[in-house]
Amino acid sequence: MKARKIVIFIFGVLAALAVLCAIFPEDGITIGNIHYEFPTLDEILTVANEPSTQNPEDFLAQQLKATSTSDDKEFKKFTESNPARFHVPGNDITYFDDLFDAMENAKSEPMRVLHYGDSQLEGDRISAELREKFQTAFGGSGVGMVPAIQHVGAMTVVQSASRKLPTYFSYPMGEHLRNGRYGIMSQVAHLNGSVQLTYRASNLEDVPHSKTYSKVTMVCCGKGNATLTANGTTLPMTDAAGTTEGVKFLTATLHSPARKVSINANGNMEIFAVLLDDTNGISVDNVPMRGCSGTVFAHVTDRKTLEPFFKRNKVSLLILQYGGNSVPYLKSEKRMRKYKESLLAQIILFKAMSPETKILFIGPADMSTNVKGKKETYPQLEPTINMLQEVCNETGIAFWNLYDAMGGHNSMIQWVKAGLAGKDYVHFTRDGASEVADMLFNTFLMYYHFYCKREGKTPKDFH
Repeated sequence: MKARKIVIFIFGVLAALAVLCAIFPEDGITIGNIHYEFPTLDEILTVANEPSTQNPEDFLAQQLKATSTSDDKEFKKFTESNPARFHVPGNDITYFDDLFDAMENAKSEPMRVLHYGDSQLEGDRISAELREKFQTAFGGSGVGMVPAIQHVGAMTVVQSASRKLPTYFSYPMGEHLRNGRYGIMSQVAHLNGSVQLTYRASNLEDVPHSKTYSKVTMVCCGKGNATLTANGTTLPMTDAAGTTEGVKFLTATLHSPARKVSINANGNMEIFAVLLDDTNGISVDNVPMRGCSGTVFAHVTDRKTLEPFFKRNKVSLLILQYGGNSVPYLKSEKRMRKYKESLLAQIILFKAMSPETKILFIGPADMSTNVKGKKETYPQLEPTINMLQEVCNETGIAFWNLYDAMGGHNSMIQWVKAGLAGKDYVHFTRDGASEVADMLFNTFLMYYHFYCKREGKTPKDFH
């Protein structure tokens, strides 16, 4: 074919496309059960724009630099406008001072950071790095709270059981219970007979404080007994409070730290959690709940199996990281309002159970979906984040906008390109989760430094 004919053919095709663009309804048409859309003329003629989001590494480096200031004016600027700042009730920069007090005293009075979230936390992602840095500065060891039977592996601990136990979940992971007796981890294993539960530190080298356990506790209900075997010695596990009814905390303290422990339990029991801790310092608990939107605590879980944990343990910080699972479905004001009301109930419950606990809600990360053939931030994401911040304002808790902290609109596309997020454009890779943990920790660190400055204290060394 001659060049002249090729050119005529190309322009003919473009003309036909232009006519289709002009006459095709902007909202598309529906034929049967199928909806068809056609790009507008502007979209055909406009070269697809790549997201203008800054390279994640450069953006994160800027955030790190912003959190390293010791200048009062720069700190004020950070707390008022930086994307990685904490949105605290009434803009009160002292909101976390009680938490920092508890951290300063943790070597003599142990405390916990309880990190709930959805599948972004699976594998002990995000929590593991926070744990390592907090324990380095304030003392403590161990991975904190784990389930009796692990259904999703963690990078910090290897678990096994001598036999399978029926396990029930309050969230969309498996079988459910009618009585709501799920306990502190929103899952429970039922024991009728005997079982050996074994926990061993993984070979992960960058979290050395997670590798040893000095104090092991089984949180449970029912009739039975348990012993702990470690370092060639077997110890009885007993409840110091002498509890015989309700939730029990069967505990054994080792004479020297161990990397591997086994619990031999016998009886008819509900096992809610196992705590792998130190005798002092900070414990950071990772509680991932795949598919959960954070609404199961007040509406699904029996409070009698949840509240005792807060009564018996000093939970100085509760982190709730939810919202991402709801984003695709919040397409109407009615659904948004219903989700908001449900979240308000959860936070009111936690504040009633443990008034002294500081609460930080972490909003969802950027999430991409297909919009007219290309990846874009979910249209409902920003309205959802705004609603979550309203919930935090109304209940007087802190909010961390992960969406803003990672770069905002369409930032997930850049994180995927950098290998910091998966090809689902929703979940972080391990490297990405580590970056998120660094951002969160550095923000805590900045507020902590200015707490020390106000109190005339020397900040702990986190390195």
